[in-house]
This record gives sequence, C-alpha cells and structure tokens, in this order.
Amino acid sequence: MGSEKKSRLPAIVATAVAVPVAVVAGVLVFNAIAPKAEPVHEDLSPVAVEVPALSEEDAVVCLALTATAPESAGGLQARPVEGGAGAAESVMAYGDPAVVATCGVEPVAVEDTALVYKLNGVCWYSDEAGLEWTSLDRQVPVGVSVPETHEQPVDVLNDLSTAIADKVPAAAEAPTGCA
Repeated sequence: MGSEKKSRLPAIVATAVAVPVAVVAGVLVFNAIAPKAEPVHEDLSPVAVEVPALSEEDAVVCLALTATAPESAGGLQARPVEGGAGAAESVMAYGDPAVVATCGVEPVAVEDTALVYKLNGVCWYSDEAGLEWTSLDRQVPVGVSVPETHEQPVDVLNDLSTAIADKVPAAAEAPTGCA
C-alpha cells in the first residue's frame, strides 16, 4: 500500500501544475485569436437646439436645472448645446444621436384617463411612439425628445427626473394619474 501512495504523488503534482498552465495558455490563445471590437466613437460636438421663450421666473428655474444637470443620463454622455442666447441655460443634450431635454416647453393637456408615467418623482406623458415626453406635474414643463435609435428612453428619463424633481418646483395641479 505504501508504494501505491508514492506512485500517485508525482501524478497529483503534475496535474496540479498542468491544469492552471493549460487554463492560462487557453486564455492567452483565445485573446490572441479573438476579433478585436471596434471602439465606439460618440459624437460629442455641440447640438443645435431651439431655445424656448421663457419668462424671467421660468428662466431662473431652468438655469437651476441645467446648472445641476447630470453628466450622463441613461448611460449617454452630456453634450454642449448651441442655438443662441439662453440655449445652455434651458436645454440639455445627451448621447449620439442626441436626446434633447428642453426646460420651458408648452404644457401638454391630457385627459384624466391618459396613460402617464411617474418616474423618480416626475409625472410624464408620451406620444404614442414614445419619442416625445413632457412633464405634467412641474411649474415649468420639461420636454424630452428621444431619437428612435434609443431603445430605452425611460433610462434617460429616470436620470433626468431626479434632477427635475429636485430643481423644478411641483405644479399646484396635476392629472389624476400623477398622484
């Protein structure tokens, strides 16, 4: 019996060394032959936007929002905006193609039975395609335009809603679905 244990010891040691070496070699070979992913280069140049006409009070609220806007929303990087005086103070853009959020859009009237979405403290209404979103329960409405290529607009809206709920005061009245 004693000689049987001695004869297995070299096999166990060889296996203990060979398995990790084989794994490392396999990983190195896989990395050498695997196709390299092309880096994604997002266009982060300024986005041309339309600037809403704002009262002085609304302009102050919108400036508070844009000054504290997140650096990214829904995983999309913030982009600068251009479009004349007040563009950066009332409009935010994210990603490529750009999701554009505009503070001070025209309010949307909705039926009490309309489908609305409460996201991180802000009530939203969307067109049927889910491309145009408008806040319903804020003193200064915020509109968000989402290009069709973005599959999950709610990801962007969730991140923006946090900032909107913090900086744009709630309206005195909101549709019943927003409660």
